[in-house]
Amino acid sequence: MKADDKNPVPRVRIAVLGNVNVGKSALTVRYLTRRFIGEYRSNTDLLYRQTIPLEQGVIDVEIVDISAENENDFPTEQIQWADACMVVYSITSRSSFDYAIRSLGELKSMQNAPSAYLVGNKADLDHLREVSEKEGASIAAAHSIGFCEVSVAENSSNLYKAFEKLLMDSRARPVKPRKFSVSKMIGTLMGNGSSNALGKQTPMQGGTVVPCHKGELHKSRVVKRRQAFTTAASL
Repeated sequence: MKADDKNPVPRVRIAVLGNVNVGKSALTVRYLTRRFIGEYRSNTDLLYRQTIPLEQGVIDVEIVDISAENENDFPTEQIQWADACMVVYSITSRSSFDYAIRSLGELKSMQNAPSAYLVGNKADLDHLREVSEKEGASIAAAHSIGFCEVSVAENSSNLYKAFEKLLMDSRARPVKPRKFSVSKMIGTLMGNGSSNALGKQTPMQGGTVVPCHKGELHKSRVVKRRQAFTTAASL
């Protein structure tokens, strides 16, 4: 969790990790907008930003939706950037569950790993289930993390509870300096909006989804973070 000197609002960064076609993008946008966009594929990481009101106050949230196009490479840089990690699989895909298990193993081996939460998506497709709820709960218990099954299509309340648990846990953790390249990021969500598969602007109540160029992200976020990291490293 990080709070800028000029901005007293705390900031929490969450990485959403999972294999292709598990519904990471739909899950992220559902949480931020309460809207269902369906599933779409992206071959790049996407960064979403939003200010979230909680009972304890508002939090600036940044969520990176990590592309799994190269499923053999663990996204170490993105995970190190994050305060928390939501690992997502589809209950209809045994291979996505295996990917989630491998990811949790990688997280466990990392030094100063972020807190994590395991989510089984597509609970509305129980007739196509390949992974039992008991299996998901067992893996989560083995890693001492939270677990739930959700249906993004049906707006499961567990989804919001999972994100809020990560947010509150992250607020309690000490701030650590981090650097993060945004060379793969191209998207940002502001306000209460959602995007379609083509990335076009979609006006909604309270905001829109707009494309965010890599150069803009670099100037507005990464330069400041690297300066802070360099300063901290020199102390």
